[in-house]
Amino acid sequence: MSEFWKRKLRTFWNILDFDKDGYISEVDYEKMGRRFADAYNATPEKRDDLVKDFVSLWKKYMKAGDMEKESLLTLPIFIESIRQQLYDPDLITCLVRVIRGMFDLMDVNQDGYLQPDEHKSYFVNFGVPEGRFDEKAAFDAIDVNGDGKLSFDEFIAAFFDFFFSEDETSPNKLFCGKLVD
Repeated sequence: MSEFWKRKLRTFWNILDFDKDGYISEVDYEKMGRRFADAYNATPEKRDDLVKDFVSLWKKYMKAGDMEKESLLTLPIFIESIRQQLYDPDLITCLVRVIRGMFDLMDVNQDGYLQPDEHKSYFVNFGVPEGRFDEKAAFDAIDVNGDGKLSFDEFIAAFFDFFFSEDETSPNKLFCGKLVD
């Protein structure tokens, strides 16, 4: 995999390391799901579902790279784990379920689309540090039909473009904020 792809995964990993201890763990995933659901005042049922989906993603896929079974993933182990499972259809299904749960919570007005202000909250509530995102550039990149709102199809396509693509010119490289070095 290219250095560019690894850079995107480093950006994503920095978000996943919820407590900033240099590892990602099941606790990070649980707290991230809880923080995201709580930020949108999700019902207890929706919060529990999102947390369960985050933890399931951890247990089934992210932890798979933990060869020493320490339940803590360093950045190099995380990158290798993702590389090995990149095109696993079950991983993709699990990711879609998590992203769908997040999208539905962000869609505060429940019209089936994300408006610019709803999308901006994604960065804040997902844990992208202030100053590391340009919400207008990211929104415009995802809004491929230019209608001023994001459908789930546009949102998930942008996520997968970020996650899988090695196209350095893709504007979806901003999906998780500005790339770290």
